[in-house]
Amino acid sequence: MAERLDLTTPVPKPSLTSYRVTDLVLHFDPPTGSLIQITLVGDSGDSLTRTYRDSAADPVATTFLIALNKANLSVQSLQRRILARLVTDGVLAGAVSGTPD
Repeated sequence: MAERLDLTTPVPKPSLTSYRVTDLVLHFDPPTGSLIQITLVGDSGDSLTRTYRDSAADPVATTFLIALNKANLSVQSLQRRILARLVTDGVLAGAVSGTPD
């Protein structure tokens, strides 16, 4: 089973209990501003997109990209790191389950 985020509280209409990463866009350009776009699809087919974009005051996307670039993915997969970051940032609440594909 691919990695997914099992939601702490299911979302009604339709009942949605988990999300999985389907798309990941990485744009690394510190001088003009980096961008990370993450698209998730829920078990009901609904999608959710979260974008991290640098601002003048906060290079959040560049910082995230550097961390991903230096990460040891044999310890924790890329998808698991992304899902964990979404939980840490309060975008979603839940626990990551499954194994890397």
